[in-house]
Amino acid sequence: MSTPAGADDPWARRAWELRASCRDQDAEVWFSRRTQERALAICAACPVLSACRGAVLEREAGLPRCHREGIVAGLTGAQRYALDRRAPPGGRPEPSARPDPRDRPRTAPAPCGTRAAYQRHLRKGEPVDDACRTANARGAGHYRRTGSTRRTPSGAPAPRR
Repeated sequence: MSTPAGADDPWARRAWELRASCRDQDAEVWFSRRTQERALAICAACPVLSACRGAVLEREAGLPRCHREGIVAGLTGAQRYALDRRAPPGGRPEPSARPDPRDRPRTAPAPCGTRAAYQRHLRKGEPVDDACRTANARGAGHYRRTGSTRRTPSGAPAPRR
C-alpha cells in the first residue's frame, strides 16, 4: 500500500508558509511594541492565517505565558496563552477561534493631575487640563534633574545610585 505523495514529508505539511504575508517582512516587526499594530494588520490580511494559527497553537501547547512573545498568527502571547488555557483536555482550540476581548485585564484610568492622565489625554486627542499639564511638567523636570522617573513612597525623589 502506498501513501499519498508528501504525506510523510514535513516540508509538504508546511507548504502554507510559502504563501504567508509575513514571509518577506523584517522579524523586528513582530517583537516590537512600536510596530505591533502593523504586525496585526499584516496578519489580518494573510491568506494562510488559520493554518498559521493552528501550527503555532500546536507548537506552543503547554508553554507558560512568559515564554510566548511577540505577535504570531495575529495574536499576542497573552491571547495565545488564553486560547491554550481554554482548550478542552486532550484537544486544541479551533485554529480560527478568536480570543475573548474580556480576557484582557482592565484597569481604571489614571486620575487627572498625573503624568499618566496627561499622556492619556494626548493619546485620545482630549483637551489637557491644567492639573495634568502641571503634573507632566513636574515629572519631566524630575526626570531631567535625576535621570529617573522613580520616586520613594513618601513622594520624594529616589536617591541616585
